[in-house]
Amino acid sequence: MSIHAVIVSYNPDIAAFTKVIESLSAQVRAVTIVDNASKNGDEVERLAQAHQLQLIRFAENKGIAAAQNAGIDAAKAAAAGYVLLMDQDTTLPSGAVSTLSQHCQTLEAQGIKIGAIGCAYRDTHDGKLNAIWRADGLFLHRQNFKLEDTTIVEADCVIASGSLIPVSTLEAVGDMEADLFIDLVDIEWGLRAKSQGYRNFISFSQVMAHTLGNGRISIFGKTISLHSPIRNYYSIRNSILLSQRRYIDIAWRFYFIRRVLPYFIVFGLFGNQKKTRLKLMLRGMVDSFTARKGAYTA
Repeated sequence: MSIHAVIVSYNPDIAAFTKVIESLSAQVRAVTIVDNASKNGDEVERLAQAHQLQLIRFAENKGIAAAQNAGIDAAKAAAAGYVLLMDQDTTLPSGAVSTLSQHCQTLEAQGIKIGAIGCAYRDTHDGKLNAIWRADGLFLHRQNFKLEDTTIVEADCVIASGSLIPVSTLEAVGDMEADLFIDLVDIEWGLRAKSQGYRNFISFSQVMAHTLGNGRISIFGKTISLHSPIRNYYSIRNSILLSQRRYIDIAWRFYFIRRVLPYFIVFGLFGNQKKTRLKLMLRGMVDSFTARKGAYTA
């Protein structure tokens, strides 16, 4: 299989980013880094040159979706058959890409239309293994797995980092939605693919290390990922926007609406920079009602 990896970077920790690149270089044919106008962009460029990787540098931060699309276009230009999407803080174990490609070939041989196949992951903050989410009537069904229980499981969508997608699927389903900028980009694409008859899977044969958020807060004994305040803006805005998409299962549309109030409570009352978060979340709500998309502007 001709696999082309695409890594999106934005102000990366160079030491950690180097490990990500090294974990990939031995597993794929080619790697393209798309840098979203990082402050340490020159360091990213030197790192790309040292590993002889293609680098696309944006003059401004265009968001993760636009960066992924630029990398996907580079993969298509290189005649890749599959694209592996990666974040700058996700490290793949040895053999992960081979395992994903084997799963893909097996499923395709069964006549299954593959959307994306992703790796299971453990959050670097708490070591917890990710759960699987599926629409079940009006609600989402959460299912937890143990590594010894299964190897591959169907899910409604997968996180972008560590996901293998056939180029033919990307051409049929379309690009990542750049207007979302960041947050829910991978979920929207996965649900869009699902609505067109493609199926998404998560492999528990290989488990990657993935960082969710910039930190953690604990509320009534429950640990919650904490992102930057501006991320709360996109979470609220994009949730409301996606709740109006008719190609998305009703259970997911209800979920997008239901997550809005808890966001205001959790991050507005218990997060740091409370006033800033509340202001940005209110702005996200207003912008969703006016269907304003793209990057946040003050």
